[in-house]
Amino acid sequence: RIFAQAPLAGMSADRADAPEAEVCRARWLKAKGWPMADSARDAFEVVVDGATLTPADISIWVDGQSAVGAEDVPLEVLFVGAPMSLDGSRVGPAFSAKVEEFVQERRRVEFRKQLERRKDSSLRRRGKAAEEAEGGDPDEEKWKDYIRAPAKPTNFQVHGIFDAGTARRRVLGCRISLSAQAAQMIGRHCFCHIFDDDDAPPTKWNEDPFLACFYSCFCIIVTVFVLWVVLITSAILKHTT
Repeated sequence: RIFAQAPLAGMSADRADAPEAEVCRARWLKAKGWPMADSARDAFEVVVDGATLTPADISIWVDGQSAVGAEDVPLEVLFVGAPMSLDGSRVGPAFSAKVEEFVQERRRVEFRKQLERRKDSSLRRRGKAAEEAEGGDPDEEKWKDYIRAPAKPTNFQVHGIFDAGTARRRVLGCRISLSAQAAQMIGRHCFCHIFDDDDAPPTKWNEDPFLACFYSCFCIIVTVFVLWVVLITSAILKHTT
């Protein structure tokens, strides 16, 4: 049953960030069916009337793509852990506050990352001759673009809260829409393998714990195998002579 229904977002399709929303929607469609990261479940859990509601899944609200503006992304969140007596209409505002808090924190993290990258770039430029730097530094240009880019509002809006569980286990569904930038942040936290930017620098093998362990074990196995072959060959030669 529907607990709350908010007015639909505006239907403007001429916003400049509409292409960004199209890309974000395509990524959310690709992520549909994948399990979200455990860290994301903890990051987006909300507390309502003393009850902790944990998101079991965050996915694109397929039927809502035509119901929201072209610049926004419709999502559907399923919360578990809600007692039968809980007022479902209070979930939307609680989740809205959680998303706003998450977006602000991600922006702070991104600012520190960009600032650290600029410091590293400045240190590298100190050793260059003046004529080499006349063409401009790409990292410095990226920093300027980042500083000039305005922080977009999340445009968070609740479109409906509904029961998605059974008589024994209550599951609350929350249909929302929000800006492409905020939806991208949420997607990157829930499904990093799909939402990571294509131009992001790849992780070095020695910085990836799995690859570092894999290559180390592989080298050990190869070394043991080579020693075993040498010992077997030596024993066979001794026996034949």
